[in-house]
Amino acid sequence: MPKETKVEIKGFEAKHYDALLDFISLGKYKSFIRRVISDMNIQPDDRILDMGCGTGRNACLMAEFLSEKGSILGLDIGDEMIAQFEKNCAELAHVNVQKMRIDEPLPLENEFDKALLSFVFHGFPPEKQEKIIANARKALKPGGELFILDYQEFDLGKKPWFFRLIFKKAECRLAQDYLKVDWKNYLKARGFDDFDEKTYFRNIVRLLRARLVG
Repeated sequence: MPKETKVEIKGFEAKHYDALLDFISLGKYKSFIRRVISDMNIQPDDRILDMGCGTGRNACLMAEFLSEKGSILGLDIGDEMIAQFEKNCAELAHVNVQKMRIDEPLPLENEFDKALLSFVFHGFPPEKQEKIIANARKALKPGGELFILDYQEFDLGKKPWFFRLIFKKAECRLAQDYLKVDWKNYLKARGFDDFDEKTYFRNIVRLLRARLVG
């Protein structure tokens, strides 16, 4: 049986998270995430909220598109992840990290132009996902953009047997539930619209952009 969730990463996996991603992806993850961040169309003055920021790898890449007026705030709960974030982004004065749970009410309101959830949203149960989206909605400025980098919706049962085997072994059970949700309709019912998407790895992974109405 796969674990219910794998959101909180600790120990060896946390300390070597980036290296493990590179190894598992056969070295393709670095170029992939650069392409994703380029597809976000980051503006020089953007204020970006990185929800579940991990090691800061994404934040450091996003910072390359920002001017001194732009900024990034990363949120995570893992001490090992936060330590790596601080190390990786140490020379970037406009990039910061705080220890906060993204699935509990956040003291952030009408502050950010963009919010990013990168391969973290699928690991939360529905009641927690509701709170995360509520936090993003509250933190964004009117017209701000929410980006969810995660799995595309697809029928796991129709995938080849080896794909199903790897997915079920590597992912938590909640990831299988995530695949079945129409996330555009979900977000539309919660105050977002004007959707756009980019897909990667033969439509397995998607960057979904949703704009906050207002």
